[in-house]
Amino acid sequence: MRQVQVAPEHYDFERYEDRERWMSYWHQIRAVLAVRPKTVLEIGPGSGVFRRYLEHAGVTVKTLDIDASRGVDYVADITRLDETLPPGLTFDAVCAFQVLEHLPFDQFETCLAGIARRAKPHVFISLPYRGLRIRWAFWWGDHLLTLGHKFMIPFYRHKPIPEHYWELGYPYSARKVTKVIAKHLTVVERAFIRENPYHYMWRLASST
Repeated sequence: MRQVQVAPEHYDFERYEDRERWMSYWHQIRAVLAVRPKTVLEIGPGSGVFRRYLEHAGVTVKTLDIDASRGVDYVADITRLDETLPPGLTFDAVCAFQVLEHLPFDQFETCLAGIARRAKPHVFISLPYRGLRIRWAFWWGDHLLTLGHKFMIPFYRHKPIPEHYWELGYPYSARKVTKVIAKHLTVVERAFIRENPYHYMWRLASST
């Protein structure tokens, strides 16, 4: 079993649940509910916000993580889904939000292939995008207008946070990663999460 990277205290509310992350939750929940799933597999449930909201909306959610302390349904390595999940078990949607960067990039396709076999047909994935961000703010009276844009300078190098093996940017551009994803899943749409451009999300479909 792979070593657990993130200690439980990592999910402390003040440290982990900032305002931008809550906007990511909103976009994730909205995107998944839009396809009207009855069953969802969430890989890497984190603090559990996504799962609890979907369950409140009447969706059956199962969770998977290598860390048993997260109270998940399946304690497993994402690279070994077929060894853990019952044969033939599929879900209307499989979600992996801010998860796959915790594994070396050379295992990325293995994860995608496993996810594709378990999704019938929807898949949602997000990854961190370590770029440069510019934001302008304008005030007049009681009104505030903010404008923001995220972009990557070609060949701009960055160092991922310690828990991440890699992140979108250089040398793994969003276009390059999308081409890898497209080997296993149909790309329906992809974009930055507007209010939290550190998160880049794909909506995908499985054909297997």
